[in-house]
Amino acid sequence: MNELLPLIRAEGKDPARLAARIRGRRRDLASVEEGAQKIITRVRSEGDAALRQLTLELDHAEIGGRIRLDREEIDGARARVDARLLDAMRFSLNRIKKTQGQLLRRLSYSYVSDGFVVRTTARGLPSVGCYIPGGRAAYASTVLMTAGVARLAGVGRVVVCTPPSRDGAVDDAILAAASLCGVDEVYRVGGAQSIAALAYGTESVPRVSKIVGPGGLYASVAKRLVSRDVQIDFFAGPTEIVVVGDRTTDPRVAAWDLVGQAEHGQDSLCGLITWDPGLAEKVREEVARISSGIDREEFVKGALARGFAVVCRNSDSAAGIVNALAPEHLELMMDDPGAFSERVRNAGLVLSGKYAPCAASDYCIGTDHVIPTEGYAAVRSSLSVLDFVKLNWTVEGTKAGLKAVLPPLKLLAEAEGLPNHYRSAESRFRK
Repeated sequence: MNELLPLIRAEGKDPARLAARIRGRRRDLASVEEGAQKIITRVRSEGDAALRQLTLELDHAEIGGRIRLDREEIDGARARVDARLLDAMRFSLNRIKKTQGQLLRRLSYSYVSDGFVVRTTARGLPSVGCYIPGGRAAYASTVLMTAGVARLAGVGRVVVCTPPSRDGAVDDAILAAASLCGVDEVYRVGGAQSIAALAYGTESVPRVSKIVGPGGLYASVAKRLVSRDVQIDFFAGPTEIVVVGDRTTDPRVAAWDLVGQAEHGQDSLCGLITWDPGLAEKVREEVARISSGIDREEFVKGALARGFAVVCRNSDSAAGIVNALAPEHLELMMDDPGAFSERVRNAGLVLSGKYAPCAASDYCIGTDHVIPTEGYAAVRSSLSVLDFVKLNWTVEGTKAGLKAVLPPLKLLAEAEGLPNHYRSAESRFRK
């Protein structure tokens, strides 16, 4: 019996209950809250001493008194990494800037409306802390997707926190990416303890205005806990991918995309939704074949064993399940992906067709790979320049423009029991 991508028959099942069942088979987030809160409390009371001790306890790394890395160590990483990797980072960063720049330029504008000039200007936030996951892998691309966008948006101070390796070092690829993005500070501390440091500050880590970035369960839950005191982006925990396919789907390609995301770790959510039972069996067979003896096999098989292959009645049923799940990444590998995507309301990033794989979006298409998980894609879009700016509005009025709005202003103010609002505006026309 195939233990990977357990088969689920959706016939007659309520999409919301099915989605809850699928998500319920993964680790309970509530069980992490107590531990994360203890870490936060400890950092708030003990500062740097807690960061050093927690890094030793949880990451098995000794960082001593050097929590913050020197500028020379950050910038020197450019020479220490492969030149081809540096070029790949530049390529990715340029794509990100091109995509996010389109949005940024549209945020500042002015228009004339019946005697009033309305202007809005996008201003970068004072400071942002970017959490960059580590441990199982070094996510240099996440530096580009967070710090790179922050710098483009004009954030005054851009900070990176990332877990060190067991020798206390930070991966050179992460440092090189930080240097390319113009990051101001890099701290070799991760997990919930780094989130607490960014939120409340320690002797070495000044607090920031906002915290962004993906992470494991503890870091993600910690972000949610500190959101009472500091702004965050959203819940961006372990990665998710859902592939939707039909009889035209290449099962080998679908299987590889599921395996590709599963290698992030056993908490990843990976699944297939189809109305073709034959495809479900073929993808499950391919996944079992591919994952045997593969790199990071333990992580891949652990995630896929918690995954799913849902067989539903038709494409309408599939769309209902997708919207109930609200997955981070949604790949549409079918005969007419465009028509199906019109029915998708809830997904962090929709990847349409065979040649828009999740892996490409993770690195170099130009879209951001920091995307809501755990169903938050139903109410929140992916990270963008919008997360790093605030809009300043300015209104310039004329005598004729104000006079024209006095009648509706009077009715609205009096209806709310605030007559002096109207009188304050009308006073300009009385001697």
